[in-house]
Amino acid sequence: MEHYLTSTPDHLHWGLWDGRLSPVIRIASGDRVTIETLSAEPDEALDLASDLVEPLGRGNIDASHGAAPRLLTGPIHIEGAEPGDVLEVRVLDVRLRSDWGWNMRAPSAAREMSLDFCCRHVPLDRTRNIARLPWGRELRLSPCFGNFGVAPPANWDRRKPNETTGFSGHIDNRDLGAGCTAYFPVFVAGALFSAGHGHALLDDGDAQTSAIETALAGTFEFHIRRNLHLAAPRVETASASVGASIVNAHASQGRRRRTN
Repeated sequence: MEHYLTSTPDHLHWGLWDGRLSPVIRIASGDRVTIETLSAEPDEALDLASDLVEPLGRGNIDASHGAAPRLLTGPIHIEGAEPGDVLEVRVLDVRLRSDWGWNMRAPSAAREMSLDFCCRHVPLDRTRNIARLPWGRELRLSPCFGNFGVAPPANWDRRKPNETTGFSGHIDNRDLGAGCTAYFPVFVAGALFSAGHGHALLDDGDAQTSAIETALAGTFEFHIRRNLHLAAPRVETASASVGASIVNAHASQGRRRRTN
């Protein structure tokens, strides 16, 4: 069965992964869900005076604002998923929803020197699949989600979306776009899958402090796998199988990937 999950405030949760959240939709194993996501905090979102396309979801961003970054859509309850199972998530499609993105950068010594961060809005051409930088250069886009996964155990404290652990969370790996398949150990009934933190283009390790962040829509297909036993997530691409300990592109040594 096909489902569509909009990025309205009642479908969003800001700044946390929590196994006690109530699901916004219930689906069966084998179903597909297209998930709308939003990006930006109120200070980074465009206002109505912008000469870019009218800000997508600005009201939803303002209405959903929370105490921590990363706006997530969900959670989705997969009927029959229980702790000890594995949730297979096939990323079938990832596409842009907006004609603008944003990038935040800072000098390398910003923290030590108390320098201001610089937030720049970047026009996106969805027809040509490129970003146009202010000095004229064009970059080919490769959209992916920086956060997607299942809920942590219900007895854990809330986890911020910039954390990465056994339920997934902050992934930020540009290879994990359309065509990849992720496997998540299930910790709570229904798995409670969420996605967000969209990137139009991500470099290796967020060297610019952020990617070109933007609103995305992704189509995911969910399968409960009881023949697999995992202690941590794994992701398969066309060329590699990536373990949870190295799936995060923010590792201190930069980008690392192991092929099994």
